[in-house]
Amino acid sequence: MVREVFHYLNITRKACHHLDDQVLDFFDFTFILDGQMVYYANGKKYTVKKNDAIFLRPGTLRSRNAGTEPVRYVSFNFYASDSANFPFPDYMPGCITANIRNLIAAHPYKHLSTFYHAKEKCASILNYIIYELLDSSTVRCNNEHVARMINYIDENILEKLSLTSISNHVGLTKEYTCNIFKRETGKTLIDYINERKILLAKELILNNEMSLIEVSEYLGFDNYNYFSRLFKKYLQSSPMALKRK
Repeated sequence: MVREVFHYLNITRKACHHLDDQVLDFFDFTFILDGQMVYYANGKKYTVKKNDAIFLRPGTLRSRNAGTEPVRYVSFNFYASDSANFPFPDYMPGCITANIRNLIAAHPYKHLSTFYHAKEKCASILNYIIYELLDSSTVRCNNEHVARMINYIDENILEKLSLTSISNHVGLTKEYTCNIFKRETGKTLIDYINERKILLAKELILNNEMSLIEVSEYLGFDNYNYFSRLFKKYLQSSPMALKRK
């Protein structure tokens, strides 16, 4: 997917410099770990904040304002394979999860060097990040609140998630949390949570290291019969039938 990372910056707590208008002939994937930056992509302004990312394709007219406050960010400029397909928008609010932060931390150097296979490591890390973004949810949107809800659910999928905990996390009322999630994704919160849990249950059952009751309890279900009914609803097969296969 990522053919070559040719420019890499890992900036810690320093105001970003101005970037003049440039038509890109490469991909620019920049992750904001703290602070904020202002980008322009084909004339559209994006204020990219903590836990957001900007993803710009070849052919994009890009510029960036000089920063006035310190910002921490990691930027990958890269070329992709001919078959690569990136279904990402220019602006990706709230997309940086704890897993992605860990992946970024795996290469703490400030820039590329000719030592220690730096380019190869950067390409591997960026590929992993891209797949993490592709696989992190079956739903992705540009609404900052909903993106934060999705990340919170995915990172706490083993817990007993509730509307109260999710609405508190994003700082919205329960009613508005439900309404905005359904409007942006086409799914209710409970459907999304259950779907994520059942897909994970399928993986655990196929791995065959836990009993069905252990899988149910591991995913935060108090009642195995309820878990079994949900499993059949989403996968058209009972947990027992899948395990026997």
